[in-house]
Amino acid sequence: MAPRPNLRSGIACLIALLLSLATACEAEPAPPAAATAEPALAVTSTAAPPPTPTATEVPVGEVREVFASSAARGELWVGWAAADPEPHDYHLSWARVDGEYPDPSDAAGNAFVTVRSDTLTGLDPGATYMVRVRARYADGSADGGLIEGPWSRSAAARVNAPPLAPSGLTAVATHQGVELEWNDPGDESVAYYTVVRTSEYDPYPTDLATTTDTRFFDRTVDPETRYSYAIRATNADGDSPLPERAPVTTLARIPGRDDLYEEILPPAHATTIWWHWDARRPAIREMTIDFTIHNDVGHWKTMSGYYLMLGFGWISDVAFYFGVQTRILEPGITPVRGAIFSRWETRDLANARTPSDGWADSSGHEGDFIGVRRAYDWNAGEYRARIAPDGRDADGEWFSFWITDLRTGITTWIGALKFPLVGGTAAMAPDIATTLELFGSPARPIDAPEWYVTVERPVGDGAAPARVITEYPSDNSPNPMRNSNVRYNASESAADLRIGGITERVDPPQRYWSE
Repeated sequence: MAPRPNLRSGIACLIALLLSLATACEAEPAPPAAATAEPALAVTSTAAPPPTPTATEVPVGEVREVFASSAARGELWVGWAAADPEPHDYHLSWARVDGEYPDPSDAAGNAFVTVRSDTLTGLDPGATYMVRVRARYADGSADGGLIEGPWSRSAAARVNAPPLAPSGLTAVATHQGVELEWNDPGDESVAYYTVVRTSEYDPYPTDLATTTDTRFFDRTVDPETRYSYAIRATNADGDSPLPERAPVTTLARIPGRDDLYEEILPPAHATTIWWHWDARRPAIREMTIDFTIHNDVGHWKTMSGYYLMLGFGWISDVAFYFGVQTRILEPGITPVRGAIFSRWETRDLANARTPSDGWADSSGHEGDFIGVRRAYDWNAGEYRARIAPDGRDADGEWFSFWITDLRTGITTWIGALKFPLVGGTAAMAPDIATTLELFGSPARPIDAPEWYVTVERPVGDGAAPARVITEYPSDNSPNPMRNSNVRYNASESAADLRIGGITERVDPPQRYWSE
């Protein structure tokens, strides 16, 4: 039979259970007592206003592409792609690539624009600049503040550096044409100048010629015509602007001198002097000739030139000549001033010797002849030419040609030619001629520049010529050049020779015998 429950034990368990429940209720606070009930209010619900934007919440567009180029001296054009959304404006910044971007407050390297391009001016020509752009947006504040988007990637470009325009252009009319002179713009990068011309009959600018000099002579003008000139400088970056033009009116033709304007075909021996030694001197071994060039012949037609033939004569019955020319041509180089020494009756260059910077010619266009040539930059000055023996071979004797600049004392060897032996020796005949010659392409005599030269009486083996004869080409010759003159001054033992331009033939042919 099951035991009977103890009443006292049951009551104890009930009390313990009640205490446990009371403890659990204290762990969770009871809700506050209900307030005294009031009548309900009718309230209309509205949406809350949007919060004020912050910088991190504004959608900032990025400038993704920037372009830079230069089309004018000291200027740089910068363009860029639009930012999205459209900004308030753009902030453009620039600096040389060898420097740093300036502070945004620096006006010298910053610009704020509302369009998507800008032209920067006053930059250093030839320098390379870097540029960058960012968009700026309103921050929505009452004071109109701006916030910046990110910088674009930098772009770089070299600033164009064409030369400045030449200045001081002058145009002077002469009977030969128009003489132009101007000032270098002071830019070592100038490669060349272009002469630009208009006329009263042709108002459209024409590029007349290019030159590396700061002067030019225009011989292609018509008489009594108004022209206008300008000079443009050019370098690797382009052309300078054209400066103010220089107007000029050309002169009228010289009355009674129609021959000056009629083209002739060179060569033309315009003046000649014959020097004859005493008959008792049958041969000459060494000869010197002093001469003075009074003026620079200046600008010259490309395919024409002057030759001061100091001496034409014979060595061992072989004709030769020597002198200086306005243009000598070595194959492959630009014509230069120089000196020449030539002989006939051979084409064999074994009979020629030249310095290391000289050269020899062999030709048949004037009969078989050879010659030695050397560039020699003669100009207005005083000189001495010398022809003398310079060595002997079994089959001939060498004669050399030297020029001495009497102002500096420097002697230059032009070269040597070998001549046959006659009676065991070689010598010059006691008769030589000096002449001024126009050579090259067809030309009008008026277009040839004026040249003035004085040649003193030669000295052969220490003796002067006993007889002097001056002469001009016949007017019936196919190429007479009448704008030339020669005068022998017996008191000075020298001859003055003039050629070209408006030279007038005022002295008749002369014959002079020494006492």
